[in-house]
Amino acid sequence: MKGWVFFVLLTVVLLSCQQRPAEQGAQKEQRPAEVATQQVAQAKDAEALAQQKGCMACHAKNEKKVGPSYAAVAQKYAGRADAVDYLAGKIKNGGVGVWGQVPMPAQNVTDQEARDLAKWVLSTK
Repeated sequence: MKGWVFFVLLTVVLLSCQQRPAEQGAQKEQRPAEVATQQVAQAKDAEALAQQKGCMACHAKNEKKVGPSYAAVAQKYAGRADAVDYLAGKIKNGGVGVWGQVPMPAQNVTDQEARDLAKWVLSTK
């Protein structure tokens, strides 16, 4: 008797965990075009954030200014698993010695802004 009760309860639990057809449509995957559109919008937002925060005073996309170009940074850290976190830390806290002796001062950004900027920099290959 206990075996049947356990079997019935297990069946009820398993059936309640399955998605119903109406729920499956609501959780559809994004199409590649939608993903690309979102990435372009995020890149534009991050570039605007870089402009707003004054990053462009010392950095440019493809040429060295006071600091390295964004493309050079992206190339240097391509393939590094912790690149976003590492660069976000450098953006937020500043640093010196990686690209020469000119220091990069700490920036007045939130943790999320620093991560968004780091992702954008890494995308500028």
